Order: sequence, then structure tokens, then C-alpha cells
Amino acid sequence: MKIGSILAKVGTSIIKNVVPGGDLIIDAVNAFLPKEKQLPASATGQQAIQAVNSLSPEQQAQLLSKELDVEIAEINSWTQIQGSLADADKTGNTTRPEIALMMAKVVAFVVISFASVVVSAIVRDQWAMIEKLANCWPLLMVVIGTPSALLRSYFGMRSKDKERRYSAAVGQPIQAPGFLDKFANLIGK
Repeated sequence: MKIGSILAKVGTSIIKNVVPGGDLIIDAVNAFLPKEKQLPASATGQQAIQAVNSLSPEQQAQLLSKELDVEIAEINSWTQIQGSLADADKTGNTTRPEIALMMAKVVAFVVISFASVVVSAIVRDQWAMIEKLANCWPLLMVVIGTPSALLRSYFGMRSKDKERRYSAAVGQPIQAPGFLDKFANLIGK
């Protein structure tokens, strides 16, 4: 990939944070610059473009057409990210999946049992039983409410955990929970 197209993509971001192998780009630009004008390690794409623009047209053409093995660095970076995500999933020895499975079994048992009783009452033409079952929905909600809430929170937390793991793997800061998340957690407790 040519340095010119890389710098155009980076913009105001710090090169080494956005482009895997960004240090190679900074080194290539610094090779053409005098010592007092060399870019720092935390140079942005804009700073690099300004430095390149300060060069003579011949040097600019030579530098901007220079090819770097950034694609290889990008592939290696992607491989490292995927490896760290796989390692994080491997070591996820937690009881949450077991608890979620137990709660799913409780919900399934209650729903199947209730449906069986309703079907049985319909088949036997026991309308008094059907009326009683129709009036016991609050009890049914209490029985499956807690397991359903645990299942819902488990799958919600699982997606947030994956987002946080991915953020950590690519070197982005992990976002702290927002106001609504904190409020929901407070209510959930």
C-alpha cells in the first residue's frame, strides 16, 4: 500500500493507533526530514501530510509512492485480535451459562406444564378448570418471572461482555456503563 493513500485515510488520528505498522510510516517520512523537523511517535495523519508537503516535489513523489508492507501488518494485527478474543472465550469459566441453562429449563418446564393442563382441560371439556387457569396468570408470571429476568439479563450481559472484549482486543478504551445502564443495574439489584 502506498504511503500517500494511507495518510489520506488516517486524517487527524494518531497513525500508530489507526494503522497497524504505523511506526513504519513515521520512520519512512522521518527518513526524508531533517532531524529538527522529524515526526514524534504520536504523530497524526495531518502532521505527516504537513511534513510531506514541506518536502521538495521530487522527495514528495518518492515518499508518497513508496510501498510498505502495511497489509501484512494489518493481517498480523487482525490475527492477534482474533487470537486474543479466542483466548478470552476459552478461559470464560463462569457459572453464568449453567445458571442460564437451569433458568431456561425452569421456564420451559412451567410453560409446558401449564400448556399441558390447559390442553387436558380443553380435551376433557372442563370449562371450570379453564376459567381457574385463566385467572391464575399472575401466579404463573411470578413463577416464571425471576427465571425469565435472569435469562434476559444473562443474554444482555453477554452482548456487552463481547463488545468490551472486542474493544479491549483492538486497543480501544472500554466504555463505562452509561446512565441508563447504571439505572437499570440499580433497579435489577
